[in-house]
Amino acid sequence: MLKDGNKFVYILFFIFLILFALITSKGLVKASPGDENVYFYMGKLISEGKLPYKDFFYAHPPLHIYLISIIYGIFGFNIIALKLVPLISILVTSFFVFKISKEKFGSAEAVISSLLFLFSYSVMFNSVFDFGVNLAVMFLMMGVYLLYNRNSSYAAGIFFALAGLTRLLALIPIFVILIFVLLSRKERFFKLSTAFLGIFLFFNVVFMLIAGSNYIEFVYKYHLQKSLGLEQNFREYSDIVKLNWILFVAAFSFIFVKNKKPINIFIIISAVYLLFLLILKKLFGFYFIIAFPFLAIIGSYSLVEIYKKFNISKKIMLAILSIITIMFLWNLASDVLFLEKVGFVAFDRGADLIEYIKSHSDQNTQLFGDESIVPLLALSSGRNIALDFIDTNNEIFISGIKNINEILNNLKGKATLFVIRSSQGLSYFAEVRDFLNSNCELLSTFHDKIEGDFLIYKCK
Repeated sequence: MLKDGNKFVYILFFIFLILFALITSKGLVKASPGDENVYFYMGKLISEGKLPYKDFFYAHPPLHIYLISIIYGIFGFNIIALKLVPLISILVTSFFVFKISKEKFGSAEAVISSLLFLFSYSVMFNSVFDFGVNLAVMFLMMGVYLLYNRNSSYAAGIFFALAGLTRLLALIPIFVILIFVLLSRKERFFKLSTAFLGIFLFFNVVFMLIAGSNYIEFVYKYHLQKSLGLEQNFREYSDIVKLNWILFVAAFSFIFVKNKKPINIFIIISAVYLLFLLILKKLFGFYFIIAFPFLAIIGSYSLVEIYKKFNISKKIMLAILSIITIMFLWNLASDVLFLEKVGFVAFDRGADLIEYIKSHSDQNTQLFGDESIVPLLALSSGRNIALDFIDTNNEIFISGIKNINEILNNLKGKATLFVIRSSQGLSYFAEVRDFLNSNCELLSTFHDKIEGDFLIYKCK
């Protein structure tokens, strides 16, 4: 096994980071349809002086888009600068996964945990898509490290608060940790909870005072009113386990470990969070990222303990390690190939759509429509989004948080290019189809080999 303190361990970790950066670099420079464009445009609005919840709908706590607004204010719509936020967040998270494992367990565990985390398919894929979860998990793991490796309860509480102010999903492991500390180290609970609750509640109250009831409705109530998608959720859950099977197999090997005490907290966090995902009304693959650092730590500790348990010859162990290495590299190669051919492929018709918007509208023409593409078109073409209504995903209207007819009525009389997908998103609503047929003219249809058809209407 690797000796603790060996510089070679850090060299290996640095090599992992370089390899990871090389794998994900293609996705770093490609703009594509997705929710991250919604957050980029919101960052633009904040940089112009507008307020979330008050001036536009936003369904999460404020920290993520305020960070984006700072980057936008400095660099403008620079896709690389904006996408560096999730990438750097993952790299920093991997460092703390490495440090937690090395200092608590050993060098072998540090190497294995960083391998399991960094080269899981979902981590590689989501490292260049800014959904806010990567930033939240970075703050979360910084807090975990400070609490368990440095015994710094106040500092840990601050980072836990930052995680919660980025994405509410981070609150699940935070609450587990708070309960665990309360039951095991009561003298530390006061410091940890005071720092966490003081900052988290303070900023919640500030935005409640600024935006009134909108803040509670958009950030909390909205998620409780989403429609239930059991079949979609089950499929998503199953797909994530299959895509990241090495990580899950490694983590669940803890059942063969006799001494589980050093990883009990990580097992409990992972179990509670993974069970929590089962009861969500809407589940998306990137939600799992919050559990992955804990699963990687559990997996690394378990694998090393299992290795220690069996007293077998070096030749047999070498054969076993060779088989495991081949399986890992084979799986990694297939994941990288898929990312290269599908996951990180450029938006085929993006440049055509942007050019069409520029040539068929002037600066006074506003855009509206599908949330995955309209913010990207607006940022790229220098156009504004009508009503500052950026996030138009179906659940906002199905949940009753916003009224689709009211939004459509407010669009009447405005010079607008309305962009929708042919078979998903806003085209789901009969009210939208009726509005377009009655008030707008179909200008063009663009077919993208991956994203499908985009329809552009001109509304007067």
